[in-house]
Amino acid sequence: MAGSEALESTIKPIRLAIIDDHALFLRGLLYVFANCALNLRVDSFTSATDFLESVDGGQNYDVVITDLAMKQVNGIALIAALRARSIGVQVIVLSASEDAMTRSNAEMVGAFCFVHKACEEQVLLDAIQAAFEAGPLPSHSVRKGTRRTMFKADGTDTIVRPKLGPQQLRILSMMADGSTNKDIARALSISENTVKTHAKGIFRELSVGGRTAAVQRARELALF
Repeated sequence: MAGSEALESTIKPIRLAIIDDHALFLRGLLYVFANCALNLRVDSFTSATDFLESVDGGQNYDVVITDLAMKQVNGIALIAALRARSIGVQVIVLSASEDAMTRSNAEMVGAFCFVHKACEEQVLLDAIQAAFEAGPLPSHSVRKGTRRTMFKADGTDTIVRPKLGPQQLRILSMMADGSTNKDIARALSISENTVKTHAKGIFRELSVGGRTAAVQRARELALF
């Protein structure tokens, strides 16, 4: 029976999601995964908001690999968003930077491990296998991740509690770029009233009174 269970574990595909906004690097990863010994079922995303929409739509994964520095939502904020949704999937942070503060913040919101982008491909494959074998985080660890403190470069700290949906994150990012409500409505194919409704929700969640404060608060929380 034990041998049969071990065989089933080996054969079972690992449901893997990759999030990286560098298309060339992403294609390289997909090539590696298509030609490796692991049994992987891979979905790739060029933005964290697209990935979160997939998750909100019911898609489940065994392991997630995310870049760290991305537009709209960075890797740390992505992990925190998963934990805020009570999702305990193991997340590997794939980064070109391994400074202590960044590593600490990723660990605080529940990253499984860091893998440097310059590493040999087998290091990443071994990390995927280890994350899969570790299984989802227990519920108490997920809850702990949503309450963790994120440290900033000046030594101060703030609580990471992202509760914004993918569309709200898109709108917030466009606000940071200086887009007007009309610009946002046109770009997202929604009405200006819908943009205003989302903006009110954003301001409420971030406990601010307007656009400038919302953008500043979002940057403090590393939402982009």
